[in-house]
Amino acid sequence: MKRHIIVFLSCLTVFTAGLRGNEATAAFEKNYESLTYRLYNEQKWDSLLVTGEEAIAKGYDYYYMRVRTGVAAFELFKFVKASKHFEKALEFNAEDAFASELLYKSYLYSGRNEEARLFLHQLPEFISSSFTGKTAGPVIFVETGPVFSNHNEQFEKNRQQGDGLYSEAYPNLNAFYFLSGIIIPVKGRISLNASAALPNFNKRRIVDIAGLDSLSGDYKVKQTELYFSPSVVLGHHIKISPVVRWVNVSLDNPLSSDDPEIQQYIGPPGSYTYQDYAIGGEVSFLQKKWMASVGYYSVKLDNTDLNQANFSFFYRPLGNLNLYLQSVMGLRMTDSENDLYFSQMAGGKLAGKLWAEATFVTGNISGTGENNFQVFYNLFDETKSKYALRFIYTINDHLKLNLRGQWFFKQGTELYFSEPDKGEVYTYNYQTISLTGGFSWNF
Repeated sequence: MKRHIIVFLSCLTVFTAGLRGNEATAAFEKNYESLTYRLYNEQKWDSLLVTGEEAIAKGYDYYYMRVRTGVAAFELFKFVKASKHFEKALEFNAEDAFASELLYKSYLYSGRNEEARLFLHQLPEFISSSFTGKTAGPVIFVETGPVFSNHNEQFEKNRQQGDGLYSEAYPNLNAFYFLSGIIIPVKGRISLNASAALPNFNKRRIVDIAGLDSLSGDYKVKQTELYFSPSVVLGHHIKISPVVRWVNVSLDNPLSSDDPEIQQYIGPPGSYTYQDYAIGGEVSFLQKKWMASVGYYSVKLDNTDLNQANFSFFYRPLGNLNLYLQSVMGLRMTDSENDLYFSQMAGGKLAGKLWAEATFVTGNISGTGENNFQVFYNLFDETKSKYALRFIYTINDHLKLNLRGQWFFKQGTELYFSEPDKGEVYTYNYQTISLTGGFSWNF
């Protein structure tokens, strides 16, 4: 009998301990629930993020806990972390408009535009139509401005002196640039990027023929550039972006002479045109905080054929666009030489709605393109380095203004014959500065 009483008391103790354990667990869960709810209402985002992630790590993982923790991360501009919590929240409640909108914006604000567009396309209409500030429609952009150069002054300072027989040079004067384009999302996985540019370059042709004549004349090089690049996202991590860029170049010979012998030297008067082009594309691997891309292009630059290969790495160390970096290593290949070049960009939020990007490029980029050939450097003079600074001001979710300054260090050339069969190309340095501004509108 005594043994039965001992067994009964032992079972009762275990049962009571179990009840107390369950009560303690419920109390802990209740404490986390009430605490995170209070922190959410008081908008104490730092404490809420720490407490919410602590609760989730201990197994208190449900819709409201994920949403509150996601909102805390969102308000602290930790958009990659916020997206993880909202993704999990939607596993508990797939048709919740609140979590869906914040997940969409977390993708956008962390620079993951492809994921944002794909997510929005997959949502039911009754959810996506409720979003405020939705910007998944077409984007139009315009940029324009002048270009200044000290090329002519540097040529005059460094031109060959002496009793040469023949000298010829083509200094760049000032120029003007205009670009307009549109990015159209076709479906969740497909987008089209098309643009047209109208750069106009003022140049000077200088020809000295010993004993005959010295001629100089200004002329314009007019370009019409068309760009087209479709992009398709495969799965969640691969983006393929083929591209073609076509350029029609038109120019005049500004020199003429009544002397047939001189006219033979300087060529026939009149205008002529030729076409440059680039065709190729890039493949990108997308991750939450970074993107790696590999590109290859075939380029025709007047009578010169070249190829370009590049690798770029884009990184958002904070999981948002408050700080981002892009490094590019490229190879410019011709029949006679291969040139390596390197580019480093750092961008981020300066204050309020103002962002800035600073870029440095070293190496010969003449005849190459950047950003999947959205920019084409189809001038002949060698570019030795470039510095750039860009400011971006966000008016609202739709309108952004930008101002860009670029400083190019280039190498000019002079063809000089000191004797009839002894011609050489002499080089000298000059600089070019461009100042452009514009806007983008996201429908």
